[in-house]
Amino acid sequence: MQTQELRQETPAAETNTGDQAFLKLKGITKRYGADYMAVDDLDIDVPKGKLLGLLGPSGCGKTTTLRMIAGLLDITRGKITIDGDDISHKPPHKRDIGLVFQNYALFPHMTVAQNVAFGLEMRGVGRTEARDRVEEALEMVRLPGYGERKPKEMSGGQQQRVALARALVIRPRLLLLDEPLSNLDAKLRDDMRIEIREIQQRLQITTVFVTHDQVEALTMCDLVGVMHRGKLAQLGTPEDIYERPEDLFVADFVGRTNILDGEIEALDRVRIGASVYPCNTRGLTAGKAKAAIRPHRISLTPSRDRSLVSMATNAAHGKVTRVTYIGDVVQYDIDIGGNTLTTEVHTASAGHSFQSGEKLLCEWKPQDMQVFGS
Repeated sequence: MQTQELRQETPAAETNTGDQAFLKLKGITKRYGADYMAVDDLDIDVPKGKLLGLLGPSGCGKTTTLRMIAGLLDITRGKITIDGDDISHKPPHKRDIGLVFQNYALFPHMTVAQNVAFGLEMRGVGRTEARDRVEEALEMVRLPGYGERKPKEMSGGQQQRVALARALVIRPRLLLLDEPLSNLDAKLRDDMRIEIREIQQRLQITTVFVTHDQVEALTMCDLVGVMHRGKLAQLGTPEDIYERPEDLFVADFVGRTNILDGEIEALDRVRIGASVYPCNTRGLTAGKAKAAIRPHRISLTPSRDRSLVSMATNAAHGKVTRVTYIGDVVQYDIDIGGNTLTTEVHTASAGHSFQSGEKLLCEWKPQDMQVFGS
């Protein structure tokens, strides 16, 4: 019942369905001075009810983009619309957006209930309705009965829930999350990932989530936009981003990967060291190249005659130079004649399969070798 009431107060719920763009960024640009382009001509469409993750390293422009959507930074050029409403130059309080900061930004002298009610007071919501909506929001984030506590009496995860309740209690049409989990420990981060995603899906609230953590982006988001030097390197589903990276930066940044120097000898043939491997060269027929192979896509067996190996796989002989036990996996660094392949094998109770100095055969499917021109 509570969730249904929230949806009814969201105007966009009746006007946008399916994959039509609800949040639309068109040519968004942020320039500082004459020389520094923080965000460069960004185009992104987010359908109603979807969660977009902006992923990238520090300084890539993801937080600047979020702050322009929120109205906390002026845009240099471009247009931002929410459900057809041009908010490009509206002040923050007229954009109908909920914002959760990295550091929670709770008022320490206020109780939890007062913190959550702050946005309602600014909007002139009556006391009785505000009390009911605060209770509803705290119930939503699994903090019923915590209204009289002060923030200092709560854990980091609980404070993050309060910040989320404060953003949701105003029933915004768009929710913005600015690295909300970065101050939490690893276990709590895992729990909050699940909670935030469940709330977002239950309310069907369109959300933009800024993170530098690829696990957060891949596990929480419907769409991931990888940003690099102010530009959008790639926008797609988590599977698209991971399995079908469009350039070397995306392949290297999202997930763990081996990057090997090579030479494209012909269409779908790349030379690495003394060996030529079949793979997808993206239409290129010659030139220097970089080949990317995920560590967990490489299988290891004791060294054997290549003629006994299926010709459907690529293969390279090598020697183990390092063994690293991580817990769920063991990493083996394999010297394959001047190049090093890092591989990953799931651990077993019997212990390590291979030892340093052992000779092995590395095999991978041609489609698991991503090749990019350099």
